[in-house]
Amino acid sequence: MDSMATSPQQQSIDISKMPDKDRQELQQFVSNEAQKATVQQDTCWKKCVTSRISSGKMDRGEESCVANCVDRFFDANMTVLKHLEALRGEGGGGI
Repeated sequence: MDSMATSPQQQSIDISKMPDKDRQELQQFVSNEAQKATVQQDTCWKKCVTSRISSGKMDRGEESCVANCVDRFFDANMTVLKHLEALRGEGGGGI
């Protein structure tokens, strides 16, 4: 009964017990997500932060631009993920 008291967030997954194919897919997914995050951060920073930050804070326009850029990035990723899930549900299988 103790295992049922543990929330899903508190449980850890031992990836060494996963089949090799699943483990490789998970590692590739994590690697891809890290790479996308880096690209996204660099892209939004270069696009939005146009002045020198001397006060330790971005100005209001830069802050808003970065927030919107990050939001668009996440929206685009969610759209792609939903589309892929729909394809998988339709029997797209090889995704």
